[in-house]
Amino acid sequence: MHTEEKPHACDVCGKAFSVKRNLMVHYRTHTKEKPHSCDVCGKAFSVKRHLMVHYRTHTKEKPHSCDVCGKTFSDKSNLMVHYRIHTKEKPHSCDVCGKAFSVKSNLIRHYRIHSKEEPHSSSRC
Repeated sequence: MHTEEKPHACDVCGKAFSVKRNLMVHYRTHTKEKPHSCDVCGKAFSVKRHLMVHYRTHTKEKPHSCDVCGKTFSDKSNLMVHYRIHTKEKPHSCDVCGKAFSVKSNLIRHYRIHSKEEPHSSSRC
C-alpha cells in the first residue's frame, strides 16, 4: 500500500501537506488573508478556486450535472453531496443519539436539540 509522505507541517495547527504550496495556502486559514477578490461584487477568498466557483453565481454557470436526475451545480463538491440523496448515504452521525445525516451542516444544526432539551427527553431523535 502506498502512503503519501507529508513533510510540510503547519506550525500553528499541525496539519501536514505533501506539497509546500498547499501549506502556504493553508496558512491563510490562520491569517485570514484573502488575496483573491471578485471583480463583480468584491467578495474576497483565500483560495483562487473558491473565487472561480463563486464567480459562477454571477454568470449562472452550472457545469456539473447529476446523471440521475439532471439537477445542475456550479461546484462539483455540491454535486457530490447531492448524490447522497440518490444513494441514501448518510456519513455524518450524531454521537449523542446516533441519528445520521447526508450533509454535515444538518448534523451541526441537529446538535442544538441536545443542548436545549431537558434530561431524558431524547424522543426528538
